Amino acid sequence: MKYKLNFFLTALLLSGCVLVSKAQVTPFYTVAPFEEDDYFTKTVFPFNPAFVKSNRVKSILLKYDAENGMSYVYNFNPNGFVESMTAMRYDKEETDTAFYTRYYYNAKGLVDKKAKIDYRDGIVKMSCYQYDERNRVDIIRIFSLNSQMPNRPTNSSWQGAPAPLIDKTILQGDLPDDSLLKRMVAENEFSSWRYRYYTKDKFEAEERTEYYDFRKQHNNPDTCAQKITYYYLNGLPVVLFLHTGCAGKTLPSELYKYNEGLLAEKNDSPTNLEPKSEKYSYNKSKNLVLMEDIWKGEKVSELVMSYDRKGFLTAIQRRSGGANTSRFFEDRLLKATYTFY
Repeated sequence: MKYKLNFFLTALLLSGCVLVSKAQVTPFYTVAPFEEDDYFTKTVFPFNPAFVKSNRVKSILLKYDAENGMSYVYNFNPNGFVESMTAMRYDKEETDTAFYTRYYYNAKGLVDKKAKIDYRDGIVKMSCYQYDERNRVDIIRIFSLNSQMPNRPTNSSWQGAPAPLIDKTILQGDLPDDSLLKRMVAENEFSSWRYRYYTKDKFEAEERTEYYDFRKQHNNPDTCAQKITYYYLNGLPVVLFLHTGCAGKTLPSELYKYNEGLLAEKNDSPTNLEPKSEKYSYNKSKNLVLMEDIWKGEKVSELVMSYDRKGFLTAIQRRSGGANTSRFFEDRLLKATYTFY
């Protein structure tokens, strides 16, 4: 296994998967291979704070071009960072909030805490970030709080620590009493992601391990849930390794290729029997204009982004690859509306 791993890394270095140059413009998106659970994954990518700040964007509304569907509102602070995100269902004039996420930043501009309200069951997921001396993520502790919302479609009485009206506190931009989270840490009422950084050959490795710390409440010492490792080259993630459970042995899972510092391809490991890949295309302004989903060599869907002359996103269109794949990828069109400071 060690021989195969070294061979894979050597091939990765020789493949020229990272070509880096400094872009002369400020693109709308920050395109990365990571899954972003607070965005509409594989449809909306993280916004570039530099673009948002320089253009004084206060909010972005993305809404289906239909009488019913979903809409997404992103609010930004004056520094260009997302302050909140609201996902809403609507049917003509009637709306219903599905999720709300609030971001809190420290003095260095790093995410300090994040709170996500799920309106199906009233559960608030509070994530607390801790950083090392190089401002890299060290630990993320995740707490489940039960806001005890009345008349929820999903029964949540057994989930999370009781925190009545915590949803109202989050909506006001405030945080729960610090003593509540300290008590939950002391009583192991949380889960966590813990990060470790090291060098492997010419790569910088970022190892992420998820722990179910709450198992300690039941005298279960086995708290490790899963482990993944990203390898970086020239500051960019180039490969994702999955671990066998939480063991040290790894298997390559995804390979990322870049062109002039922009993500160009995301490919499953060559050992995958049913490989999937994504291809990314950009215009002269470094803005993402096309993302193609490919399964076993066949394009199953594509995502087309449109921009105005100033580089503002105007629309996102998802198109399925054909009748055989339409059940996996629903055709849809999202249109963008902005407010400004």
